[in-house]
Amino acid sequence: MSEVVKFPERYKELESELLPSKGTQSERVSGSGESSPIPVRLETLHLRSGGISVPLMEHEQKMREIRQEMKITWTGERRMDELARIILTTQYISKRSEWIRSEYPEADKLVVTIITTTNKIKMVLGHKSEDIVLGKCPTVGDDGKPCGASLKINPQQLERSLEVKCRVCDTVWDSTRWRLLGKVLETHQ
Repeated sequence: MSEVVKFPERYKELESELLPSKGTQSERVSGSGESSPIPVRLETLHLRSGGISVPLMEHEQKMREIRQEMKITWTGERRMDELARIILTTQYISKRSEWIRSEYPEADKLVVTIITTTNKIKMVLGHKSEDIVLGKCPTVGDDGKPCGASLKINPQQLERSLEVKCRVCDTVWDSTRWRLLGKVLETHQ
């Protein structure tokens, strides 16, 4: 859940990517006869216009229903800017991380959403590695010591399998064990 609190900052970082693109014509959006095409990457526009907030708000709404909390209403939605939506939703999610790990039935889908969104942002910002480090592997070996290898996940792999596998000791953490993994990683950080 620690990645979710970084979304407001990452949203701000994406502003620099709104500068004109020097890519190919296929990356541009055609304009009308009187206007020029939009010379920015479409993925940047997507992320800055709901690509971050909308999937998180969907999870927030589900959590509020399960917890029987007051439904969220974005009064004056046109007036509330995208950054404000991201801040409010990430605060809601991060403040309920323990509940999410132990009781939210779609916790694995939320993790996929967070990791996938993080990956998209990193790619737009030019970060080359697709792997996200989750923490150190807590699996205790025959020698009684924890493995300690960095647990990494490629978000594209995660969308296919919902498993995290330690690349050193081969322990597989399926989606039902993620809640346990999250608790163990938090205690070791």
